[in-house]
Amino acid sequence: MNPKEFRNTMGNFATGVTVITTSKGEELIGMTANSFSSLSVDPPLILVCIDKKSTSMRAFSRDHPFAVNILQEEQEEACSGFAKKGGNKFERASYYLSETGVPVLENNMATIECTVYDILEGGDHYIITGYVQNVSYNNEKKPLLFFRGKFGSIFEDITIAAK
Repeated sequence: MNPKEFRNTMGNFATGVTVITTSKGEELIGMTANSFSSLSVDPPLILVCIDKKSTSMRAFSRDHPFAVNILQEEQEEACSGFAKKGGNKFERASYYLSETGVPVLENNMATIECTVYDILEGGDHYIITGYVQNVSYNNEKKPLLFFRGKFGSIFEDITIAAK
């Protein structure tokens, strides 16, 4: 399989954009991730995939707290800041510290606070499963989307009829 063709093919799957945040000692850690999914309702589990080369991986261990910040359309600049390697990614971000000391971005579409449940290997990534401890969301916001290497948003309101 040609890696470039595989990547281009996967780019046709529109995804939401998240920033994964945690801390290690006094250091605040954050990185973008679009490989994120719910995994289980009972128990409440999510998964996120992190590149094995990421220096942020050193902060993740079993039972360590972290947050999944699901971004809304007005957070593209924040997303770009967290996608960079190195530097203080939080210097231009609005955030607060959760009860567990994890930075949580403000004005998100949704936030999922977790503890690391397990870490698995998957090719050139680690698959981190998180046990969900707390959630919050705002249904008034529109998601930041990633599609074919570019950011976007839902351009019309979507109304879902309840059954």
